[in-house]
Amino acid sequence: MIPAEVEDDILTVSGSHEESKEEKEKDYLRRERRYGSFQRSMALPAGVDASAIKAKTHDGVVEVVVPLPKEPQKRTVTITPKAG
Repeated sequence: MIPAEVEDDILTVSGSHEESKEEKEKDYLRRERRYGSFQRSMALPAGVDASAIKAKTHDGVVEVVVPLPKEPQKRTVTITPKAG
């Protein structure tokens, strides 16, 4: 699961990465540990349904899919003037 939140039309995605590596040879033993975290924020277009946003990871890459917002529907309004 990828922690994410939407507030005021800003999507924030965060995560962390940990990696351990060990190399044994005849005369030595080497261990490496790397770790880190990230957080990215991006503005969403007006009208995006936040509950429809999807994310997945593959090969260390986070892919976020944001559906396009629906086009606002135009309405025709008839105004009848009155003499006053």
